[in-house]
Amino acid sequence: MSKRFIHVTALILVLMTVFSIPAAAAAASVPSPAQPQSDAYIAGYYATTESYSKGTVTVTFATTGTDIMDSVGATSIVVYKWNSTQPVGSLYSSSTPSMLAHDRVSYAKSYTFTVTAGEKYYAAVKCYAAKDGGSSTREYITGYCTAKK
Repeated sequence: MSKRFIHVTALILVLMTVFSIPAAAAAASVPSPAQPQSDAYIAGYYATTESYSKGTVTVTFATTGTDIMDSVGATSIVVYKWNSTQPVGSLYSSSTPSMLAHDRVSYAKSYTFTVTAGEKYYAAVKCYAAKDGGSSTREYITGYCTAKK
């Protein structure tokens, strides 16, 4: 190979490296939608909506505390039709105690709602963690899901 080819190739590699550093630094500073920013009680949280069978939507959430928490999980799940602000289904930890776990670092659970087949739905999930009298609640809005026909 000629020296000129080696020099041009080396220059291209150096320029690619130099120009990729600011992009990587900028990407590292933006929180991922799958891992929203944490706080003193919640280290991570996530929810999703899926349709596994005809006319149903299953909402799954996961909440991770920053330590072994007194309570961790979700305080509410509200399911909406994609073009409406009126709930089509909801659950609250005050009436559904299985939405919260105790003396654990993390907790994940799924709940299935009966809906109209063929329609799109999403859910708003309030993830929760508490320890030593303090607590935090973070809301996660899921993506849309079409209920199977």
